[in-house]
Amino acid sequence: MWYADARRTDIDMHRHGGITLLEVLIAFTILSTLLLPLGMFLIEYLRGSDSLGDYHQVMNILEEKMEVAFAQSYSRIPLGVSENCRLASDEKNALDLRPVEVGRSLVKFSLNVELVPVEFSAIVEPASGKVQRTRLEDGMKKLTLRGVWGDKSRHSLDLVAYKADL
Repeated sequence: MWYADARRTDIDMHRHGGITLLEVLIAFTILSTLLLPLGMFLIEYLRGSDSLGDYHQVMNILEEKMEVAFAQSYSRIPLGVSENCRLASDEKNALDLRPVEVGRSLVKFSLNVELVPVEFSAIVEPASGKVQRTRLEDGMKKLTLRGVWGDKSRHSLDLVAYKADL
């Protein structure tokens, strides 16, 4: 009898003391969501690749430059492509498109401004109540600010915004 009791406790220990497949899957999920990205970042950092940081820095610079472009008056934003220059309306609000060094790369900036004609129906004749269609010649400008960098492989980011003549 004591032999059967010892065998039963041995079976119970295996049943409760072992690791189930569900526990293994949960452990792999935790490892893959936490340690895998950290390990990949560490390997990329050790290899000297910091392109993710470059993307983040270039995007911040593009956002700052777009804010300066939006501070310009509508008529002062020139149509066409501008690059490697300063577009100045006044000294404190100058849009600087000259190259900037980010990390180990030189980032070149360009601003492409296109005229976007806008049609809208907003004018009503008081006598007849009919809506007239009006085409604005200088309705909106599409501003595309581009940053390009990279020695071995070229990387680029575009930031697009629209400015209306209000």
